[in-house]
Amino acid sequence: MRNLYKFIDFIKEELRIDKMDSEDLETIKIDLLKRIDEYKVFILNNIEYDLKTNKIVYKGFEEINVPLIITELSNEFTTEVIEDLNIETLLQKVNQLLELKRRDTKKSIRKEFDNFIKTIDNRISVIKTGEEAQHFDEFEGETSLIKRKEFEAEKYHIQVELLKLQEWVIANKKRVAIVFEGRDSAGKGSAIKRFIEYLNPKGFRVVALGVPTPEEKENWFARYEAQMPKEGEIVFFDRSWYNRAVVEPAMGYCTEEQYKDFMDKVVKWEENMIRRQDLYLIKFWFSITKEKQLKRFDLRQQSPLKYWKFSPNDAKVVDKYDIIGNYKNQMFNVTSSRRSPWVIINSNDKKIGMLNAMRYVLSRIPYDGKNKKISEYYPEVVSVLK
Repeated sequence: MRNLYKFIDFIKEELRIDKMDSEDLETIKIDLLKRIDEYKVFILNNIEYDLKTNKIVYKGFEEINVPLIITELSNEFTTEVIEDLNIETLLQKVNQLLELKRRDTKKSIRKEFDNFIKTIDNRISVIKTGEEAQHFDEFEGETSLIKRKEFEAEKYHIQVELLKLQEWVIANKKRVAIVFEGRDSAGKGSAIKRFIEYLNPKGFRVVALGVPTPEEKENWFARYEAQMPKEGEIVFFDRSWYNRAVVEPAMGYCTEEQYKDFMDKVVKWEENMIRRQDLYLIKFWFSITKEKQLKRFDLRQQSPLKYWKFSPNDAKVVDKYDIIGNYKNQMFNVTSSRRSPWVIINSNDKKIGMLNAMRYVLSRIPYDGKNKKISEYYPEVVSVLK
């Protein structure tokens, strides 16, 4: 039996991209691209724009069945190849775009598939020339596509750039506000922890406000304006004024009038601050699937160190997944502007999500001595809604 297991492991190793010979790899690439293109056409043919209602409509399905597609592709090309090329992340991003139902949904989905197809040779080259293939590794109780050693190496170089950015902010008396929003357990806290790990404590603050007082509920923007960065400071908002756009209405913590008033005014309020205070504002939404959220909740409850993170409120959130999703999509469509767009981070893989959130911040701010290569983020992980 032990020899059988060794043989299975040997076969799996040979099926990985970094172990294949050029001829086999080229054949698989051509066949896989045909299948990816078929899925693209299938999805795009489902999307129509209704001129009468001025809305996007779907003819057959609201979202694609990602597990089914991954199973189909794995059966045809092996699980190892599909994992190496990170195809599940591409499909999850397509589902995010379908969920938004924006006028440019069809164009955006076509672009995502085309970018993946155009970059496949580069993806394969990275895997073939690297010391290790993109095997799974354990991180905070769940698996990741990126190995811990590789994660730490990338994080180190990114954090060096973050220190350069902070020095530039301090020296030039700039203001930077970074908003971290997303469903519970999406990885907001983990990401903030890596952002600030080596920053100078004198040059940043983490703001995580508690339950608002009755007076603060009626003066919502003033509550957060008081927390905005001073000159030479970076402020990380662990949840923000956008509680009123998603969590509060979904959980019944604000009135319909308060919600509508917020949605009507928030973009103008943000853009006034950007202009008046010369503020750099970045708004992240960390996105995870329902299955991933449930798994993380389960891990929290079982952990002897993190059980306290699972609150009674988390239990309520599970039943309101779709309601929160509806408010989230409304928030994206109404409050994402050219000067303050929403940036969606696919956080199903925490390590990849947080690395790319940090890279995005580096790409957005024109600090001195920037290493542009390190500030390049992966477009299949980061979606900017303008």
